[in-house]
Amino acid sequence: MKTLVRHGRVALDGRLQALDVLVEGERIVALGALEAASADRVIEAGGCYVLPGFIDFHTHVDDQIGAFYLADGYEPATRMALENGITTLCTFVTQGPGETLLQAMATARAKAEGRSHCDVLWHLTPTTFDPADIATLQALLAVGYRTLKLYTTYKFAGIFSSYDRIENLFQILGPRGSCFLVHCEDDELIDAVDASGLDLSQALTHTLLRPEEAEVVAIRRVVDLAMAHRAALHVVHVSTLEGARHLVASRSKGDISFETCPQYLFLDESWLARADGHRWLCSPPLRGDRAPFLELIRQGAADIIATDHCPFCARDKDSWNGQDLRAVPNGMPGIGSLPHVTWKIWEDDPDRAALGLAIHVSLNPALRAGIGDRKGALRPGMDADIVVLDPSGPLRPLRSTPSDAPEAYPGFTSSLAFRHVLLRGETRVRDGQLTQAQNPAGRPLQPRP
Repeated sequence: MKTLVRHGRVALDGRLQALDVLVEGERIVALGALEAASADRVIEAGGCYVLPGFIDFHTHVDDQIGAFYLADGYEPATRMALENGITTLCTFVTQGPGETLLQAMATARAKAEGRSHCDVLWHLTPTTFDPADIATLQALLAVGYRTLKLYTTYKFAGIFSSYDRIENLFQILGPRGSCFLVHCEDDELIDAVDASGLDLSQALTHTLLRPEEAEVVAIRRVVDLAMAHRAALHVVHVSTLEGARHLVASRSKGDISFETCPQYLFLDESWLARADGHRWLCSPPLRGDRAPFLELIRQGAADIIATDHCPFCARDKDSWNGQDLRAVPNGMPGIGSLPHVTWKIWEDDPDRAALGLAIHVSLNPALRAGIGDRKGALRPGMDADIVVLDPSGPLRPLRSTPSDAPEAYPGFTSSLAFRHVLLRGETRVRDGQLTQAQNPAGRPLQPRP
């Protein structure tokens, strides 16, 4: 089957070009001024942007986080992802107590297979590091699993890594091609906060319990270690202006990248001051004075825009007694709103917004995930993951999650309409609706060695 996507404005090589895209089977085979007669079917993309399928680089799906289970499983999460142009969902496998990382990976794969509407790639979160664990990580790296998640906080959850441990992993696994995804909040600074004089009944107090300094200090420490050992470093969900500026300044000195999330651009700490502010608790916290941070991101500072999608059901978010905010599960939904809120970064220039999606939500995530040989760009030989995006659709409210988790962006609207979403050459979404809801076609992905 040959499909021709024609008359659209194609994002290619950092600019928009009037090109047609020819797909045969699962791959893109040609771009240019192509004849309709060369195809078995034609998709008209006039008035639309033609973009590579989006990649949400940072999500949490179908997993236990502390005392609570996440609201979204693989089927609903990937359904909403694909309906909004996300053709690859990156999520995490976290090694649990009493299990090996390989066992955790097998469990995650069993949950996802046959239930995923888009492709799925797993970042790996090891939590034990004895010689056998290190040997497992080395073996996984050898077959292509290269993105490892580490935390400089959360001792109570059993996922904390000290700076010494991080340095040791940089030394051992960095030369083998590992890319380290690091959650940067300094645990000592957080532990040093005296909570006895704070009003823990107010969600806004969360900003004092996890201060900006904790993120900045951790970023500086981890960047220094990465540069010293020439390790590939990606800092997740950066929320502070100082932290982002330091990462930008460090790029020329090593293989360093970072992401931020839409909530750190368009939501601020005033949301925590609401009567229901606990629903916006996440870590790092929402911050104040977003204008300079947003402007830095508008200038292209962040490599990736990702959601840190981590939804909890409303009953779980609301289950605390109103006395100690630390009992509230931390996390917010975002999958369904990713392209819409990312568009807002450059909404005064639609062409720039379309290119922003192509670069920060397609190309760069594919490269960092190690799948840039088949995802993230519209080129011959690449997977035909294609989004036909109409920027002038009917205005509608954002919906970040299919579950009953509290909406992250109440009152926000978008006119983006997904006319067609192709997953490996097959139209899976037409006018925002799945074409084969009962037949998920997503595949587990593994970067090639």
